Amino acid sequence: MPANNNHVKELHARGYCVLKSVFTPAAVASARHLVLSNLSLFKNTRPTPSSAHLAGFHRFPALEPLHTLITGNSLILAMMDAACEGDQVQTIGLSDITVNRSQPWHKDLLRGKFKQYLQGVPIYSAAHGLYKALVYLQAGASLRVMPGSHLQASSLDSDKDSEPGDDDLVEAVPVEAGDVVIMDIRLNHRGSPEQAFHGDAVVDNPKILVSTVFGACNNPLTHAMEKGNFHRLMDWMARHP
Repeated sequence: MPANNNHVKELHARGYCVLKSVFTPAAVASARHLVLSNLSLFKNTRPTPSSAHLAGFHRFPALEPLHTLITGNSLILAMMDAACEGDQVQTIGLSDITVNRSQPWHKDLLRGKFKQYLQGVPIYSAAHGLYKALVYLQAGASLRVMPGSHLQASSLDSDKDSEPGDDDLVEAVPVEAGDVVIMDIRLNHRGSPEQAFHGDAVVDNPKILVSTVFGACNNPLTHAMEKGNFHRLMDWMARHP
């Protein structure tokens, strides 16, 4: 399936685009059921009791169908192929499922003690970036982004360096269930604040996001992120046994 050229241009210029109605209501309902049936695999990494997170979810046979739902989708693959200008693409092991989980401003690059894996790598001068496919299993507008910030270098010492200043443009990204956001991992963005998950409504109808990251096989940033993410995942598993 050919990619929409306008989507590709938007992704390269602004750092993200939205693919509408990629998955049917039936596929969304099935995906939600699969996530909620396997919450015993998840860890709570936020103060809210209903919050749950599973990093590297593709490792688990019970949840692997959600990964192939993304990696086997012709529209998503066409977008990745076009975004990487025809180079062969791969996933890098950076896959996540979040349930009712807050997220402050950040880039999805390796940061803090893991930034060493990006030393000497052309993060911003590469021909193209790495791209995360975010599958929303409900409607919402929790994602906030700073358009164009994927082309602006910032310190990876902490997430605070990704927070917007007074003059920075911030946009909300509205989506419907089954939509997919394709986002350059260098883009400054955030999810919902912690207070958004207070109350019974999100307990009864959790907010679920499924994602994985693609990159061109011949891109040095792809290999650096793949290696560094492996060590970051091992660290995450050790901290959340």
